[in-house]
Amino acid sequence: MTDKKPQTECESWVNDEKFAALAAYTGASLPPPDVPTPVAAAPAPDPAAPPGEKKLSKKELKRLAKGKGKKEKKEKPASWGAPGAKKKKEKSPASASDAAALATYMSSLPPPGSGGKKDMAALPMLPAYHPAAVESRWNEYWERSGFYSCDPATAAARSEAEKFTMVIPPPNVTGSLHLGHALTCAVEDTLARWHRMSGRATMYVPGTDHAGIATQSVVEKMLAKTEGKNRHDLGRKAFVEKVWEWKKEYGGKITNQLRFLGSSVDWSRERFTMDDTCGAAVTEAFVRFHESGLLYRDTRLGNWSCALKSAISDIEVESLELEGRTFLNVPNHPGNPKDELGRYEFGTITSFSYPVIDGREGEVLTVATTRLETMLGDTAVAVHPDDPRYKHLHGKFLQHPFFQRKIPIITDGTLVDMNFGTGAVKVTPAHDPNDYECGKRNNLEFITVIDEGGAMCKVIAGEECTEFGGMMRYDARIAVEKALDAKVSLQKSACNETTGTSTAHWAAYFRSGHLPNSAKHNAIRPMQEKCPRRTYWLPVNMYHTMISLVFRSYNILGLIYIFP
Repeated sequence: MTDKKPQTECESWVNDEKFAALAAYTGASLPPPDVPTPVAAAPAPDPAAPPGEKKLSKKELKRLAKGKGKKEKKEKPASWGAPGAKKKKEKSPASASDAAALATYMSSLPPPGSGGKKDMAALPMLPAYHPAAVESRWNEYWERSGFYSCDPATAAARSEAEKFTMVIPPPNVTGSLHLGHALTCAVEDTLARWHRMSGRATMYVPGTDHAGIATQSVVEKMLAKTEGKNRHDLGRKAFVEKVWEWKKEYGGKITNQLRFLGSSVDWSRERFTMDDTCGAAVTEAFVRFHESGLLYRDTRLGNWSCALKSAISDIEVESLELEGRTFLNVPNHPGNPKDELGRYEFGTITSFSYPVIDGREGEVLTVATTRLETMLGDTAVAVHPDDPRYKHLHGKFLQHPFFQRKIPIITDGTLVDMNFGTGAVKVTPAHDPNDYECGKRNNLEFITVIDEGGAMCKVIAGEECTEFGGMMRYDARIAVEKALDAKVSLQKSACNETTGTSTAHWAAYFRSGHLPNSAKHNAIRPMQEKCPRRTYWLPVNMYHTMISLVFRSYNILGLIYIFP
């Protein structure tokens, strides 16, 4: 028995059955594949190498041992240009012909406004997809042909199951559509087209929302810039006309975007929430609410923008968390003389004392506030009924340092936490939501000290306020602090404060910028038992949101503000 000579890697390929079969199939002898020649291990670095020669790292030596050393760059041919130079991309003749074909195609389309159908048979097919060519004129043709409209007579003859109606959530006329609108429109359009193809009388109504405060702010800025006037200078009727002029000029942007999206809405039924049809519907709704006893007028505390001189909703106020002492600029104010940039100080709490009438000698009651100027409208100081520190003060009065009026000491376990601060809380019902509720519970007087323009009232509770009257609110805060410091003990420290700013005018409305205003309200308590059980909520969690709104401290789901 003789020892078998080991085969080389190349010989093993030649003797391989699969390789031989492949060679027989092709009818030719295939050369064996190139087998890389093993590379000898790189020699260890010589420690006595000249210092100028670069030494290889262990990683590089390992790569060389595996035959994976750094490859040398091949020099580009001279025809490629200079080394490193980028080759200029030439415009292919095909793209130029495409542009010419597209121009010919577009010029052959029916003129805009004709509503004619495109005829592509007589034109050469474009070599590539061109959205402008494919989409142009189709929407116009479909709209003029009435494919998206709903005939009233046909709909009247159908049963309820054979009808489908959907109103597009009207986007604000002041803005433009974004990705969220595109998603919503796509889902809604899918539903509308499916119901239409199912044979139902389908009405998909488009429209835009007047956006309330946002539109008012934009139009007022335009008036101030072009005419130097505001809405009060023009009056309500003339201002509404200006809003309509602005809407006609800038409101078409959204409708054009909807058309480009291909939404199958009935443009003959387009609505704007300030047009005559919507106005008549609002009036009809108010009349029906009134006749049903669900509409009433009441004076309540609401968010107020001193810059807009208008009530604003909760969603139009964003919170600004202040951590400690902070300086901010405030519009409509002359500027703080104590600050180089004219900024006003926020994020501080001030403690001061009210003298007790008929109390012990020198006895005072200390309270604290972040809005010192509102103390001019204090009508009570509340303590907890179970707080032993103030049991002897129940029913007594305090003397206001700037007016003749006496301030009662009341007990309120809801408003006061006796373990927080001094356990005594100043109550200003006309300028704070919590104090407002306390005032209602205890039948307190509501004294307004800030007017609609953000200045301090010149007459407060029947008394002349010559010292602070007419000052802008935050200037009055500085003046009240200085005057109080001269009359009673005063202490100031940093604190965390939540300040509200109007989305329409930054800092136009600050916390405690609440003002009592008369408005019509919609009472929903009588309807709350019927609505949840007779309405199917999707998603289900919105049912709990609605219930939480119903059982808010106010007896309303929301405020409905109209012109008084």
